[in-house]
Amino acid sequence: MQAVADALSLLANIVMAWNTAQMQGVLDRWANRRQIVPPELIGRIAPTRLEGINLRGVFRFPVERYAGQLLPSQTAAKATASS
Repeated sequence: MQAVADALSLLANIVMAWNTAQMQGVLDRWANRRQIVPPELIGRIAPTRLEGINLRGVFRFPVERYAGQLLPSQTAAKATASS
């Protein structure tokens, strides 16, 4: 359970960092065009939107399909054991 909580916390931090970088990019582009954003508006913007994060769902990855690429040493050991 702790690993899941840590993973979700890391994911939320990554999303917030990405959102912050994207928002700063927009503000920089606007500044280059001489479009000034009022400080009171910037103060109301936050990179903490969680709409794109599946906090309660289960992720399913086809690990079997990529096992050889993910764990090449174990795949080689199984191949030599069955030979």
